Parts: sequence; structure tokens; C-alpha cells
Amino acid sequence: MSSRGASLRTRVAVVAAASVAVAGLGAGLGATPASADVHRGVNGCFSWSWGDGNTSVTVYWHNRCKSRHKLNIKYSLGWTTKKYTAVVGADGKGHKKFQTASIVSITDGGAA
Repeated sequence: MSSRGASLRTRVAVVAAASVAVAGLGAGLGATPASADVHRGVNGCFSWSWGDGNTSVTVYWHNRCKSRHKLNIKYSLGWTTKKYTAVVGADGKGHKKFQTASIVSITDGGAA
């Protein structure tokens, strides 16, 4: 066997091995992560959304009315339920990050 034929086979083997390695990395890098549910809704003047997070949940809101309104967010921390209230101006937007919480409800608390 000539050294040229052995060299060609070696190069083909190296390229094939590299292709398999890169394909494996690509599957990890380009793969879509487990999808987190995005929750959206409207209640009174407010439209809102949040996505399920691993360690926190951030709620985004928009007051679509022409007056200030109270936003009520009820959330759960394991076995206890708490309430967060914000006064949001007309056409106002905002967000709040909750650590290790799950959202129970989001409601319009009326004019502020």
C-alpha cells in the first residue's frame, strides 16, 4: 500500500470523526430548550404576560386605559399566598420579578 493511500484514508477518518463531534456539539448548541409556557391575558384595563421560569417569574403589564388603575398580582410561595399591588398610570407599562413564585391571578383593582 502506498503512503499516499494511507494518508488519504487517515484524512478521511479524521474528517469523519470531526464531523461526528461537531454534529454532536451542534445538537446541544442548536437544540431548542424545553419550552417554557408563556401566559398572556387581559383583565379590565390591563394586558399582561409572564413566562414559566426556572427560579423566578417576571410579570409584564400594560394599562390600556386613559386613567390610573391598580394592578393586583396574587402569587404563591409554596404553601403561602401573597399579593403585590402596583398603581399604573394611563398607558403605563411595567414589570415585576418574583423569586421562586408561581402566579395565581392578575386582576384590575379599579381606578386609583
